[in-house]
Amino acid sequence: MYDNFIFDLDGTILDTIEGIRDAINEALGECGYSYRYDREGTKSLIGDGAKMLVKRALKDKGDDPVAFAALEEKYMPAYARHQLTGTYPFEEVSKTLQILKNRGKSLFVATNKPDNLAQVIVPKYYPGNVFSYIVGVRPGGAVKPDPTNVLDIIKTYGLDPNKTLYVGDSHVDVATGHNAGLKVCLVKWGYDFYTPELCATADYVIDDPKDLLEL
Repeated sequence: MYDNFIFDLDGTILDTIEGIRDAINEALGECGYSYRYDREGTKSLIGDGAKMLVKRALKDKGDDPVAFAALEEKYMPAYARHQLTGTYPFEEVSKTLQILKNRGKSLFVATNKPDNLAQVIVPKYYPGNVFSYIVGVRPGGAVKPDPTNVLDIIKTYGLDPNKTLYVGDSHVDVATGHNAGLKVCLVKWGYDFYTPELCATADYVIDDPKDLLEL
């Protein structure tokens, strides 16, 4: 049914929670905050890019520009150091993507992770030519659910939107795909809370990576 698949990164093709947790906790400590985030708490910070993650991590100080700037300054280099910590592909995702590639499908990544970090972490766990193109958030660039990066992939590679599926694990991804005029597959092994209301917003909902092969 689909020839092209554009994937989210965090929570979709890679479990990256440990590195994010370690980085934000290290940054909070360096800025003098006493609280820390566990794995589940870290999930609640993710989805709208690094800046929003920092803002959410600050809780009631999220709108304080001085506090925000200080924590962001500590978090970004901390995450660059920690992003490979505890990171791994979700079970069966690697095999499934390789099967899709072997079938001649075109695979892409469009993520809210900073672009310079996405260019490191994706090839680390998906070496070779699994993905035709990887794009994250560049300085001053669009953050999902703004569909700019997805639309750029479609235009640059001449993809037929009717043959292109956006795949992600969150409400942000569902909105991104639909904003780009694409059908969306919501995967339930990621970081969001998979309420019936959220699942109803997606065109497809899957629990197992192998289910992508049916699409």
